[in-house]
Amino acid sequence: MDLAKLQVIVVGAGTGGCAAALLLARAGARVTLVERVAQPRAVGAGIAIAENGMAVLESLGLRSALGGAREVSGARITNAEGRTLLSPPKKSPRVSMLRRSTLQGVLLDAVSSKPRIERMFGAELVHAAPDGSVETRETGGPTRTLHADLVIGADGVHSRLRDCGAFGASVRGTGIRYIRGLVTEGLAQGVEAWTSAGLFGSFAVDGGTYFYASCGTRDCAAALEARDLDALRSAWARAYRPGGWILGAVERFDELLVNEVVRVDCTRWWDERLVLLGDAAHAMAPNVGQGANSALVDAVVLLDELRRAPSLDRALATYDTRRRQKVKKVADLAARLGRLAELTHPVARALRDRILLPVAGLLPTARTTALVLQEPPSRLRVIGRA
Repeated sequence: MDLAKLQVIVVGAGTGGCAAALLLARAGARVTLVERVAQPRAVGAGIAIAENGMAVLESLGLRSALGGAREVSGARITNAEGRTLLSPPKKSPRVSMLRRSTLQGVLLDAVSSKPRIERMFGAELVHAAPDGSVETRETGGPTRTLHADLVIGADGVHSRLRDCGAFGASVRGTGIRYIRGLVTEGLAQGVEAWTSAGLFGSFAVDGGTYFYASCGTRDCAAALEARDLDALRSAWARAYRPGGWILGAVERFDELLVNEVVRVDCTRWWDERLVLLGDAAHAMAPNVGQGANSALVDAVVLLDELRRAPSLDRALATYDTRRRQKVKKVADLAARLGRLAELTHPVARALRDRILLPVAGLLPTARTTALVLQEPPSRLRVIGRA
């Protein structure tokens, strides 16, 4: 296809939406980026960028702007006492940790510098039709109708665009809730601990410590419902001493980000001129760190198929075929690991730690790595730079 003749609307200015806008604009398309927040900012405290996601960012020329990213070397899963339960394979994918706001700022700066990208921030999606017509409305303003050859839904787990098309979507809450936050430097343990209270991870990021923890036990859940930071600290201090230290650096409950893990699956990712990417298509548990990375891969693969296909229908069909099943396998793996991490009964944890995880550590590492990364990073760099 001749992308110079393509008019594209991208709904959602998060990681996947910005990447898709940048890639398509650089390839010659005219892009309108629609975002309901007038001044977008990142929500989520920290983010892990794996080799596949970093390859996409490198292809966009953004790697140097992420100079503060901290590479994680040999991250392990441990128990509460620090005993290793699962070590990464010797050739495991490299992962860099950084503040989500850092990544979002770099992407938004890049978007603002591209003349082929029109930004419509502070405009919500009212409706989209499979023929490419889109209705938007700014706060307090009238409805505006736009038309595009391609409309990309990158508007997250609660996607409005997904509701407008025939995607066969299934959106399921898991009942698992997490807290996330940023505190001062020097507290990161550099591991994810699976404890009697669930999991607790802490890693160094640019200028601070990023932490995340599950809240599935009765004590943690009650503290969360009551917004009782002291009770939450106490619950984690009993289960995992570093968790108590790290939560001790949080001054107010409102500094914590709380969210439930939601799983999104779709029977198809496209409907005529509408197409999904990122969490709108495949929200998953965070346990393999592939949510945002998968969205970045989506954006590159969509570009690749649009370039190679003779028609829009063929491009979107092959994008769906190439991505949907690969991402589902990653989401299934993340869900299994999430369920294992949430085991809190002493007998169940003993069986997991002494039998299941040692066996899992013997699985073929090359196959598992390829499954998680979904596309070779070298290929992603070539597609993105072309």
